[in-house]
Amino acid sequence: MNSRTYDALYGPTRIAPAPRRPGVVFLSAVLWLLTSLSVSWLCALVGIAALWGAAAGEPVGGLLLGCSVVLCGGVGVFVAICRAPAVRRMSGDVRSLLLGALACPVPLVLASAAWFSVG
Repeated sequence: MNSRTYDALYGPTRIAPAPRRPGVVFLSAVLWLLTSLSVSWLCALVGIAALWGAAAGEPVGGLLLGCSVVLCGGVGVFVAICRAPAVRRMSGDVRSLLLGALACPVPLVLASAAWFSVG
């Protein structure tokens, strides 16, 4: 059928938006909030340790190099998962929930361990 004929008979074509699932969106937001809080705590802790070490005259290159290697490796794996075809075919809210569930545990456990070991 000609698109102009369809538009004349039925009006312009409109694609219906996908239904939102508020429970999935809320759980995804909670997971990403926990992830961002734990990563920011770890970054602040590493920054303070590097600053104190530099002020005391201690070499801090090993600590910062180790943290950057772990960070770059984790980001590389996360981006590879994000770019996987099966993940890209998912709807936006389910994809966000899956990636939040994958990103949350490691920084959360590391931040909790650092919190209790530091004091």
